[in-house]
Amino acid sequence: MKVRCRREKFVPLFNLIASFTSTRDVRPALQNVKMVADDNKLVLTATDGNLGAQGELSVDDGFVVESSGEAILPAKLLRKILTETTDEEITLELDGTTLGVRGANFRYQLTTWSANDFPTVPAFEETAYHKIATKSLGEMIRRTSFATDAENAHYSLGGVLFDFAPDRITSVATDGRRLAFQTRSAEAVGDHAPADTIVFPPKALNLIERAAGEVEEALIAIKEAQALIQLGNVVVSTTLMEGRFPKWRQIVPDKSGKIHVDFIAGQLASAVRQAEIVATEKKPGVWFSFSSGKVSVAAAGDEVGESNVDIPIAYDGEASSIRLDPRFLNEFFRCLPAEETISFYFLQADKATLFETSDDYAYVVMPLN
Repeated sequence: MKVRCRREKFVPLFNLIASFTSTRDVRPALQNVKMVADDNKLVLTATDGNLGAQGELSVDDGFVVESSGEAILPAKLLRKILTETTDEEITLELDGTTLGVRGANFRYQLTTWSANDFPTVPAFEETAYHKIATKSLGEMIRRTSFATDAENAHYSLGGVLFDFAPDRITSVATDGRRLAFQTRSAEAVGDHAPADTIVFPPKALNLIERAAGEVEEALIAIKEAQALIQLGNVVVSTTLMEGRFPKWRQIVPDKSGKIHVDFIAGQLASAVRQAEIVATEKKPGVWFSFSSGKVSVAAAGDEVGESNVDIPIAYDGEASSIRLDPRFLNEFFRCLPAEETISFYFLQADKATLFETSDDYAYVVMPLN
């Protein structure tokens, strides 16, 4: 096998696919990338056994196949070579168990091995799937994955639930103390209607978001315990997480009868950061104390002192207060534009608080006792 590639096309795809390789030594072959080349296309594949990706370049992407075939590319070494060299054309040539990597100004001979035993990564050949804008998908991932609990094995709390409806998808994550969910418009094609609990590993979602790049649309198909995602010339496959997921809709508090106050995200985030400066492990959390015309965001720490930050608000109800964990709030605020309007709902100091935005994003936080 011998292939000549244009750097600007080959290197970004190789680096992306290489990010799906295994980081463990259990199966050394999985730490590398398989390349298959013929007269029409060049395909790169990587997998860690549960999560994999396949990326494709066509002849229009500036590669020339002098002889077709397949080879295992030592991912770690080749990434370093491609990072440190700048030649615009790269030649990859396999001779037995040696992979030659050459440019106009560099030459490497790397030891490799047979590609025969490399596991396959499925192509996207589905006729039933959900279609969603990658911008929406990325937002769903960023706005929920932070709320997972990787250490909890009782439920599938270490992953993100995807709830598929004919015209939308909702992503949900919870660690038992807070819950985040985002709904975005989507289209079911070919009667795609997954009925089971679909929970994605966070690592898979992070790489899916990265693979989206400049692609405008994602196709998501669920097959038994596996998900396939088509992102332009890249297909991602991932094993779904097993286990139960809480009945999350029952966790979301009813808004009727709740105290309701609107905030500007950046203003509220700033007040929380200011107040938490004096919070300590023995006295964690920040207090939200509501009174006529304002809310005071406050904290107090042993041998440290006290803080109090006032925000004027349109509120004329009874005096009320609630204490929340600023860590949970800060992660939520980082997902929002500073100018976003947040609706804040609560009733009692020991009941769940609900934050909502106007674009179908919500966050439930349990108060600190």
